Amino acid sequence: MRISTGMIFQRGLDAMQKQQSSLFQTQQHIAANKRVIRPSDDPVAASRAVETTQAKALNKQYADNQAAARDALALGESTLGNIGDVLQDARVLLVNATNGSLTADDRKSLALDLKAKLDQLIGLANTRDGAGGYLFAGYQEQAQPFTPTAAGAQYNGDQGRRELQVAPGRTLAVSENGVELFERLREGNGTFVTASATANTGNAAISVGRATGQVSGALQYQVEFALDANGAMTYTIFDSGANVIGAPDQPYTSGAAISIDTGTGALEFEISGEPAAGDIFTIEPAGQKNVFAMLSEAIAALERPLPDGAARAAFTEDMARSLQNVDNAFDRVLSVRTAMGASLRELDALNNVVQDNALHYEERLSELIDLDYAAALTQLVREQMALEAAQLSYQRVTSLSLFNYL
Repeated sequence: MRISTGMIFQRGLDAMQKQQSSLFQTQQHIAANKRVIRPSDDPVAASRAVETTQAKALNKQYADNQAAARDALALGESTLGNIGDVLQDARVLLVNATNGSLTADDRKSLALDLKAKLDQLIGLANTRDGAGGYLFAGYQEQAQPFTPTAAGAQYNGDQGRRELQVAPGRTLAVSENGVELFERLREGNGTFVTASATANTGNAAISVGRATGQVSGALQYQVEFALDANGAMTYTIFDSGANVIGAPDQPYTSGAAISIDTGTGALEFEISGEPAAGDIFTIEPAGQKNVFAMLSEAIAALERPLPDGAARAAFTEDMARSLQNVDNAFDRVLSVRTAMGASLRELDALNNVVQDNALHYEERLSELIDLDYAAALTQLVREQMALEAAQLSYQRVTSLSLFNYL
């Protein structure tokens, strides 16, 4: 093979440029502290690095969602704690109202205090979060959930519960709506409601009562009082169809338990005091109300005059029912608050998982694309020596000439 002078020069130049290119790439990797800068450096590692980066970004989003969920739940849990305190204060006022020695002015004073608690409760129900949205409005977070009315407050939100995905396959509720918290509260004992008829003239009062077993059915009964032939007070229980339940004309004893067998359970209650002949006490299925209406009814009962024994008996029933209603509302708030506390504990556990995953992804990315400095510096020195050798050989070869020997 014949080698021309031009070929010698070109091949030497090509060799030096190749060595310079390799040296330049090694310098780039050292400067960037990356073994893989472009996919061509290591296609397999580059592909896996993309997958790991995407998983890392998703993990970061879970961490952000967990932080947002934690803030929302912490605010909600704290607000529910304040709501529970207000309900407990209201309960104390209602207990004080059962004191038989209170005057009309005393009861009015308690009514004013209870009104203040009602206003405070509505204010807490309209609490805003850090972004300006309402905590308990459901999805309608820009709409004020509760508007005060003469009967308590009206709900303006919906039944939605805002949620965030905080882990793969795990979506967590970070808010509660006003319906679940304050609406649809069962009256009385939650199964049935007792009351004395407005036309009663005696001073007897009926207790809130309780249900045993799996009570079902219409649960509409009347207890009617009458005098027997000997002048003793008796009672008879009728259902909604005016049918006698049990034996008629049962002897009455103040404070003794009265039970109505429904077939699947029993309704139990007490009537205390001195009923008059013709007095009627009703048992009806428990309805649903919001806590604001329940407190408004208690306020109205405190403001109502008590001119006789029948009015005082009705007031006693109202206070007992209001106490039970407040307890029901407190139990609902406590249940939701407990659920939020459980969610906060779950977030703590999930946050540990997210942090562990973040560390794993960092380590995996380092393994895939980070530079091994010892190997890179060794390669840099080797490439520098190769370039210097190429330059020296180029100088020697290109200096060859016959004229040097003439």
